[in-house]
This record gives sequence, structure tokens and C-alpha cells, in this order.
Amino acid sequence: MTNQPVNNKAYTSKDSGFWRAAGSLGCGALLIFSALYAFQPLLPVFATEFNLTATTSSLLMSTPVMTMIPGLLVLGFISDRYGRTAVMKISLLFVLASLFAMPFAESFVLLVVIRCIEGFFLAGIPAAAMGYLADEVDPSSVGLATSIFIGSNAMGGLSGRVVTGYLTDLYSWEISFLVLAAFALVATLFFFWLLPASRFFEGGSGGVIKDIKGMLIHLTDRRLLALFTVGFLIQVIFTGIWTYLPFYLEQDPYALSLKWISLTYFAYILGVISPPVAGRLSSEIGLRRTMMAGLFILAGGALLTLNNGYTLVMIGLCAVCTGFFISHSMASASVASTAEHHKSGASSFYLISYYAGVAAGSSGVGVLWDHLGWVGVMSLLILIVPLLILFTNKRVSKRHNRYAIEEGLK
Repeated sequence: MTNQPVNNKAYTSKDSGFWRAAGSLGCGALLIFSALYAFQPLLPVFATEFNLTATTSSLLMSTPVMTMIPGLLVLGFISDRYGRTAVMKISLLFVLASLFAMPFAESFVLLVVIRCIEGFFLAGIPAAAMGYLADEVDPSSVGLATSIFIGSNAMGGLSGRVVTGYLTDLYSWEISFLVLAAFALVATLFFFWLLPASRFFEGGSGGVIKDIKGMLIHLTDRRLLALFTVGFLIQVIFTGIWTYLPFYLEQDPYALSLKWISLTYFAYILGVISPPVAGRLSSEIGLRRTMMAGLFILAGGALLTLNNGYTLVMIGLCAVCTGFFISHSMASASVASTAEHHKSGASSFYLISYYAGVAAGSSGVGVLWDHLGWVGVMSLLILIVPLLILFTNKRVSKRHNRYAIEEGLK
């Protein structure tokens, strides 16, 4: 590994700058996604503490995602025109401040307000990270850097859920968030220390209106609209399952404590493993068939959770994670290979659809839970999966994943 990569060359995996960039973005992703999903296993706790329904308590998950959506647009646009590193650093500082403020919030409304502010700045890393890698990393090493970043996303979501759930059961939710804030401080310091300065960034020189029009034209492409819909729907299913899982498992016949419920989120480890495996498989059988396989695995796993046996429920949750991350990675790759211009804009619209699914799956699915319980949540799956299969069969690209990733980073 070279200690000082040549300044006028993009980083490869042989350069220390590559590992500094990948490590810093990995730290940022761990922080962002642990903060985003830390509340998910705690919703029953807040429902009890503040005398709320399950649907109302889910606002702690849906409202930050609602503000994250405009954050993706605004911060992504700013990073494309004025610089990526500053956007990411400022965003992390605001997230860090929000985490330290939450344990001192004395009302549910104040918690929701803090989460709304936090949500906007949670978008900073997702909005700018891939553009930064495209600027600074050689195409031959982009795949590895992307895999590290995506793997860190999944590990962040896993650690945020498990740590807060476990510590809340042992102590309190306030203590769990002080611990999370301390971790966020360490991750932020590492991010600032490791992140190499941008060397090849070129800000947008064209008119703002022209750039916006170039992005909006993606909304007239039926193939892309179908893929945006797929991203939305798979996330509605996935988020609905994991948001109301704690309410489901605390009831009979399981009657699990929060500590044990939080451990079920270790199924997310399969979210780290399945995307690269799916990428290799798609090289052999194509994006469409790989994504269809992911959808069937997701559906089968979800149906297993209807069983009263805890072991089968856990197997089902593992299958849900595997199927979801396969489907998501293939849909994302299909967007990159389908868009013919303004590829970053197309990817942004996919992310917006994806996070809109998080919001809908958090609070929208709550109506089904309140009236029909877990069977109601699963009934949504029965309605959505046929639509997903239809969209996938007609619209998903047949190109393999490696080509799609390379195209998406041009």
C-alpha cells in the first residue's frame, strides 16, 4: 500500500487514500443509519411512557424520513454544485447535536421536532457519498468502496437497533441515547480525521434551472417510474414488518422483553452478505431474475412470521432481510443502467421513493396494526407482492450488476 498516492490520479485499493476515504464514509454511514433506526425497537416504550397508540409512536420513525426526503434533494443539489466534503461534515455535526439533545427532551412533541431537524441532516451522507467516491476513486476500485459503504449502512441500522433496545431494557431510553451520542462523537471525529480532501470535484457551471429540468425529465420515463415504485413498495413491506415487530413479539405467545426483541435485528447481518452475492448471481442470470428471486424470498420469509413458533419467526426474519436487500440492490442497479443522463438525479429519485416507503411503512402500516394486528400487516404483503412481480417482470433491466454500478457512477 502506498503512503502517498499521486495527487493527480484517482485512488485505487493500493493507495492509503482509498482506505481513508472508504473508512471515513463507513464511519459516517454507521453513525447516520444507527441514528435513523435507533428508535424502531423502542416504539412500544414510548407508546407506554407517553400513553400513545402504536401508530402515533411510529411518528418517531416516519417524521425524520419525511424531512430526509427534501434533505436528499437540497443537500444533494448543493453537494453537486459547491462541494461534497463540507456538506457531509456539517450534516454530521447537526446529527451529533440532535443525539445529545434527545435524552433531555421532556415531551413526545419535542422529541418529534428534534427528529424532524435530525432527519434533514441525516441525508447529508447518502446525498454526497457516492458522488465523492465517483470523483476520487478509480473505477476499478469503486465497486469495493461502494460495497464497504453499503455494508456500513446495514451495520449502522443493525447496531442502532440492537444497542438502544438492549440498553433501554437494562437501564432507560435516555441512557441508551447518551451511549449512542458518545459513539456518534467518536465516529464524527474519525470521519473528520480520515476523509481525504476533494481533488477532482468540479462544481456545476450550468444554470440551476437547466440542471433541475434535466433531473425532472426522469419522471417522464415509464421504466424509471416503475423502478421508483418498486423501491417504494419493497420498503413499505420491509419497514412495516420491522416497525411493528416489537409490538408483535411482546405479545403472547412470545411475550419477549425488549432486550430479546432487539437481538432479532441481528438478522440484518444478512443485509451485508446478500448484496455482493446477488451481484455475482446477476452477472450470470441477469438483474431481473435475481430481483424476482429476492422478492420470492422476501414474501416467503414474511409469511413464516405468521407461525407461532419463535424459531420459524426468526428464520422468516432472516429470509425477509435477505430477500429485501437482494431486491433493493438489484432495483438500485437497474436505475443506474436504465437512466441515460443525469444518472445521479435518477438515483436521487430512487432514494426519495425508497425513503418515502420508510415513512409509509412506519406510520401508514400502523392503521392495519391497530385494527387487525400482525395479520393486517401481512395482508399488505399479499396485496403488494403481485404488483412488485408485475413491475419487475416488465421494467427491470436485464443487464448485470457490475455494468450497472459502473454506469451509475459516470
